[in-house]
Amino acid sequence: MTIRPHDVADLYLAPVALAVDARIQDLGLLDQDQLEHKVAFQSDSQDYAPELREQALIATITSIVDCHGWEFSWDPRGLRLTHEGHTFVLGVPAGFREYIRGNPRA
Repeated sequence: MTIRPHDVADLYLAPVALAVDARIQDLGLLDQDQLEHKVAFQSDSQDYAPELREQALIATITSIVDCHGWEFSWDPRGLRLTHEGHTFVLGVPAGFREYIRGNPRA
């Protein structure tokens, strides 16, 4: 069975997924202190609640990626990418979950 792209979102799926996955890998190499500082610098967001840390981390992951209309949200299994009827999840390192749950510095 041959699967062909149906629309532009399908065409951009691979480059977006690869770029986001590479960014996840790079950020996953940071310790908690480094990750906290990187997210604070790149997202320029408040981080006093888990929901805000979730959004700040997504902003950091996607800050240098041309997302081509793909949207991002958290899923129990990782980072969900969605575009119209297309959706899938990329796994994330445990350090991301620790950052989201953690107590960032004031």
